[in-house]
Amino acid sequence: MPKQRGKEHTTLTETAKLVVKEIKRIPGIKMVAPGQINVTKGSNAGKRFVTVVYTRAGCELIISGQSTQKVAVHMSNTKDIIPALKKAKSLREFTFKERERKPGI
Repeated sequence: MPKQRGKEHTTLTETAKLVVKEIKRIPGIKMVAPGQINVTKGSNAGKRFVTVVYTRAGCELIISGQSTQKVAVHMSNTKDIIPALKKAKSLREFTFKERERKPGI
């Protein structure tokens, strides 16, 4: 991964740390930028989900556990993320989903 530019955006939640640790192992990652943390309420708290939203710059991961955090990942081939995350032993209890958000295409 190239040298970090600028400062860190925010800290990572415990759930997001597990996912980002596996993402940094994937070749071709240009930047990982953590986003705002939101507290999850209700019956879905505690279940772990990763939703990959494909964008023009790469993809955005919506990581849910006790709280929800968005993590932007900039890379050239975003289709490598899901298979790499599904293979990771530390992410066995996660449920993975995919969707696209590419305006103007």
